[in-house]
Amino acid sequence: MEGMNGNHIMAEDNIINRRGGESLFQNCSNLKKRLAEVPGFEPHLAEMQELDKASDENDPVASVWKCLRQGYPLMTIYNATHPSEPLSIDENKLQERNRPKAATFKFLQACLQVLKFPQQECFLITDLYGDSTTGFVKVIKMVNRVIDILELQGQLYNKVSPSTSLPSEGGKTKLTRREHILKEMLETERDYVHHLQNLQALKKELEETGALTGDVSHQIFLNLNNLLDFTQRFLIRMEQHNALPEETQNWGDLYLSHHNGFLQYEPFIANQPRCDQICQREWDKIHSAPRSPDLQQMVAQLSTLNGFFVKPFQRLTKYPLMLMELRKQTENPGLVSDIGEAINMIQLILDNANRAIYKEHLVSAVEDLSQRVEDWKALKLDQFGDLLRYGTFTILKGDSGKDAEREYHIYLFEQILLCCKDIYPAKQKSKLMGKEKVVPNPKVKPKLQLKGRIYMTNVTEILSLSKPGLLLSFVAWNSNHGSNKLD
Repeated sequence: MEGMNGNHIMAEDNIINRRGGESLFQNCSNLKKRLAEVPGFEPHLAEMQELDKASDENDPVASVWKCLRQGYPLMTIYNATHPSEPLSIDENKLQERNRPKAATFKFLQACLQVLKFPQQECFLITDLYGDSTTGFVKVIKMVNRVIDILELQGQLYNKVSPSTSLPSEGGKTKLTRREHILKEMLETERDYVHHLQNLQALKKELEETGALTGDVSHQIFLNLNNLLDFTQRFLIRMEQHNALPEETQNWGDLYLSHHNGFLQYEPFIANQPRCDQICQREWDKIHSAPRSPDLQQMVAQLSTLNGFFVKPFQRLTKYPLMLMELRKQTENPGLVSDIGEAINMIQLILDNANRAIYKEHLVSAVEDLSQRVEDWKALKLDQFGDLLRYGTFTILKGDSGKDAEREYHIYLFEQILLCCKDIYPAKQKSKLMGKEKVVPNPKVKPKLQLKGRIYMTNVTEILSLSKPGLLLSFVAWNSNHGSNKLD
């Protein structure tokens, strides 16, 4: 869609603007209610309640996960459809430790063969018995689908009364400033997790269609699976913490206790320059691979896809801002201190990620320089040390006459400072001015001519002068040394 000025306008229902819907915590809370409506499920519910009391935690995800891992509850759900051949396990032929997985296998087999579920919509055994929240999301979806069939058949008990349902967040009509901050924190976290789930779905589809090899996919998505698993677990803890009485909440400590998980952000964010580069290189394959409408929207434009990849960085920068607002609404000195430590922790991770990004830019710049310099004049790039800074600057040579200002690409290494100039081989005459006019090819970077080199051991003085809108640096070196030169 385009606006009156021709600019692209993102549709409100575009996948990148879509709200996240229910979280895993909310899905499991609702599934517990639905399981209470399944005929014959009462013994499993009683066992869940006993385990919940023993753990003394409001964690519907762990509760439902433990229940379904027993396998038998899955057979109970399927048998409620009144199949011609109810599922059962011959316990005399199986050791006790093997019975849960055997029951789960029978449930999956029946869903595929009798209920005719598509294979791609069924979870794997490892999704239930592994430790990935992403895999467990598939389990929840499939179980809900079987219960949907029971509902259509009219097999479910009456709905659970509101008095027995789990407390909902934000029941008040008028929220305090603190409650509003927490509400925003949770809602935006759900949206963020949903965006990462979409990114993972794209990764899966690109791999399944053969659009990307495993190595290329890893270079683009890196540790996305681990990052998504952490963010889903952190959201569970956020929702669990929000359900506690206000006087027992300590949001700073919640963030601090997940320090190791937040470290997943560093490599993902640091990989952004390389990710962008490879996405550009593989764009034709990425753009044409997705089959579903939602994933097609994700790759409609390169900028849209990039919008998903920067979500983790954007989210990480948002945490300190929300915590600062929450700290303003906190009076307890201990809680204020914990929030401050949490802000510092996240800021340190951000700083490390930014340093890693800059380091990646430097590595790419050295690689680019090595390929573009036309004549190294006997210089050895591998002897320069690490690249510290680079950029394009206006140079004024002190011993020159007029017209001494020149624009050079400057590369500051540990051992040497290089000055380079673009070389444009293609030139044409300008009809208006009668002068040569450079006509660069925008798709190909020009070669570089080495115009100057100054060894850092020969630098005698560096001065800086700063004015509003202007920063000047004066570099003096020993011009008697033949190895230094600036044309």
